[in-house]
Amino acid sequence: MIDVAVIGAGPAGSATALALVRAGIGRVVLIDQPKRRPFSIGESCAPDVVAKMQQLGFNAEPGQQGHTPYHANVSCWGGVHQTDDFLHRLAGQGWHLDRQRFDRQLLQQAVEHGAELIQPAKVRSIGSCTDGWQLQLNQGDQTSMLNCRYLVDASGRSNAVTKHLHVKRERLDNLMALAWTLPDGSPLRGRTLVESMPHGWWYATCLPDGKALVSLMSDADLMPSLKEPQCLRNWWRQSSQLSHWLPVTDDTNIQPTAFAAHAGFIKQAAGPGWIAVGDALASFDPLTSSGISNALGDALAARDVILPWLAQGDLTPAESYAERMNRSIKRYMSEWWQQYQRERRWSKQAFWQRRQLGSE
Repeated sequence: MIDVAVIGAGPAGSATALALVRAGIGRVVLIDQPKRRPFSIGESCAPDVVAKMQQLGFNAEPGQQGHTPYHANVSCWGGVHQTDDFLHRLAGQGWHLDRQRFDRQLLQQAVEHGAELIQPAKVRSIGSCTDGWQLQLNQGDQTSMLNCRYLVDASGRSNAVTKHLHVKRERLDNLMALAWTLPDGSPLRGRTLVESMPHGWWYATCLPDGKALVSLMSDADLMPSLKEPQCLRNWWRQSSQLSHWLPVTDDTNIQPTAFAAHAGFIKQAAGPGWIAVGDALASFDPLTSSGISNALGDALAARDVILPWLAQGDLTPAESYAERMNRSIKRYMSEWWQQYQRERRWSKQAFWQRRQLGSE
């Protein structure tokens, strides 16, 4: 019998597995079905990430692991140009992560400390059994069964576990990203740029490998009219900050890849013998740059729920975990609403109407 099965080996899943094996849980299994993408996004992380990594026992110095310091946000929102320099904050600098490397390092830490990895594998069904759960796994043409005492849903927005448990997810928007890279992002080294536009907002930064990442964030139903390279090039030219930091020419190669970026949360954070972490628990608008920080924070909080359950079937800590999630969502909704009210230039455009509805 496995003690804990963690579904998904992204940051939230690997961090939860690492927290559990370091807390002395005997058998922790990570089950993962990797996705193939030309690159990863979600690389800007808040200054508190290093402290959470240390709490997990992941003491690698980001600067020595291929990640680069993140000093400031440059923005144009509501027609106002701003530079938010982190030196003016007590929390210090953030980090631009090499996401594929970061995810790999975190997974490696979990495995080196004793977690088992089953990959590639997909959960086909989940059923209850004596003392826990029975999973049916697909590994290529092979099917196998695995019994565990506790389940962690770290599968992201797909909710591979909680969907089987009939836990509903509330979707807050239909945001998605069209992202591409450019050979030289050095003008934005150490900075993240955000700029609103009539159909959404731009995001750009310099990746640790020196390339630029450019992304247009908009609603999925609006993307068909925006996704053609020439259309993206035209909107890019009309920007003030993006075109200043990363000039666009007729020869600029734009090959966008689509990424899901919608916000939402599940209606129940944990239950008898299971818990959700990371995006499987709640996913927020990328404006917050909170994905990695939330994933690591969830892992630490989930550990404190899982240990009492395995020891004596105590569900009380799960109630505190749910209250933590409720506070987080309430704070997010308030800050999200305030941020989108600051841009009033395109209130008749669908993207902005949806976010400002009822504000007047």
